[in-house]
Amino acid sequence: MKKNRLQIALTIAALIIGAFSISKAISLSETRMDFNGESLFTVTNKYYYKTQENGAKIKWFIPQSNNRQQISKAALPKTMNTTASREPFNDNVLGEWLTSESNTYGELEHSFTFTGKSKHYALPKQFDTAPATYHQFLVATDFVQVHHPRIAQLAKDLTQEASNDKTKLEKMYAYVANIPTAPIRTRTDAVSVLDRKSASCNGKSRLFLALTRNLGMPSRLKGGIVLENTSKRTSHVWVEVFINGQWVPFDTTNNHFAYLPAHYLEIYQGDEALLSRSTDMEFDYTYDIQEESTVQFMGMAFQNVEDATPFSLVPLVKHKLISEKNLFLLLMLPLGGFFVAFLRNVVGLRTFGVFLPVLIAFSLFETGYGLGLLLFLFLIFLVGAVSRPFQSIGLLHTPKLVISLSVMVVIMLLGSYLGWATQTPWLSALTFFPIIILTISAEKFSNLIVEDGFGKASGILFQTLIAVSFCYLILSVKSLGAVLMLFPEVILFIILGSILLGRYVGFRWTELIRFKPLLDFKTI
Repeated sequence: MKKNRLQIALTIAALIIGAFSISKAISLSETRMDFNGESLFTVTNKYYYKTQENGAKIKWFIPQSNNRQQISKAALPKTMNTTASREPFNDNVLGEWLTSESNTYGELEHSFTFTGKSKHYALPKQFDTAPATYHQFLVATDFVQVHHPRIAQLAKDLTQEASNDKTKLEKMYAYVANIPTAPIRTRTDAVSVLDRKSASCNGKSRLFLALTRNLGMPSRLKGGIVLENTSKRTSHVWVEVFINGQWVPFDTTNNHFAYLPAHYLEIYQGDEALLSRSTDMEFDYTYDIQEESTVQFMGMAFQNVEDATPFSLVPLVKHKLISEKNLFLLLMLPLGGFFVAFLRNVVGLRTFGVFLPVLIAFSLFETGYGLGLLLFLFLIFLVGAVSRPFQSIGLLHTPKLVISLSVMVVIMLLGSYLGWATQTPWLSALTFFPIIILTISAEKFSNLIVEDGFGKASGILFQTLIAVSFCYLILSVKSLGAVLMLFPEVILFIILGSILLGRYVGFRWTELIRFKPLLDFKTI
């Protein structure tokens, strides 16, 4: 009777918690943005001016949404007119602000929210011939001297040993990328870059543009802003090459080959100026950029999540009461502990406690899985090796353990110092948190050796590594942290599951394997 009551109570509790979670998921899905971005920024462009006797004119390009960026909550000055380009293959939208007021100080603002995602491109070895309509992206200009003898000779020298189009592009890209970057604010043409042997993003991009066009690869300039959590005045320029039906980005300044990061704001295309104004007018500007925290797998800002759901742990991270990393670890302790308890009570593994495998798995993210396991085993056996000399002089176990762990810490600190001095990443990866966790594990192993002997202790160590690997796989699920942050009631499900697990009295799986010969009897 008591068992039936417990089952009914657990079922009712699970239904209530499940209904609450489903209603929250529905609310979030209605608010969720269709565009699933990786980064979110609020951008406010501020323009400060003083008009002349005959007024003033200010123009700037307006960013638009595309397949890798979403522009929302855009707010332009009320008196501003926007004009979309009518040219083929041109998506530019130009905003123009006019005033007839004379000798007047003022300020304009253009704000919007940017959601972006990175994009990688896989390049074929040979490129298809572009349609004739794209030949406009092969022409020479005053700043892109496609047919200049020096450009033509450089393109020939760089690609003469290349066996395919992709290799040609790689060689030209590598040459331009290796040119030192300098903060040159004036417009620099392609040939001048060869003379100066340094250039800013606009000069390096024009040189790469000239080289690709010289070899018959349609290409164009792309302009925008590299978004950072700061205020800045600098824009950025890179190149897009038309390859087999798509425009592929190449940034020779920041070394992005066939790739565009999630925080690149695309604003215009072509050899244009992002911002222009009336001649000789007093003028200044700044781009105020603020990065917003997001629930990544949903592409939603923290504020939107707060508005959409009555209960989540997002405010704790948003208001910096706890870091997202520490919150993830805190939430993973009961979840990982439940899976370890399952491995112990149902599968039959023996481990170093319930929560220690979870902490070890978490520390592996600091060191890397392979290196972390090697480091873990090294520390474990180091304790045993260091403690042996002290057994002959009759030291008690606890002081002997303190000596062993102290020697281990000294070795770890020495390794970290050598990693810094020799620029060896795997040595310098030994941060404080993993050392503490692995030290506790070493103490556990040392105690087991004393109590059960080296053989049994090694068996438990191996089973612990199985549990650690299992927890590491769970922790590796990218969206798990966000799900736990949005649905902390999962912990209640863990409690219900643990109650059921605590009442399990069946065979452990390892026992079924162990006693298989007794179970496989034949009727005589």
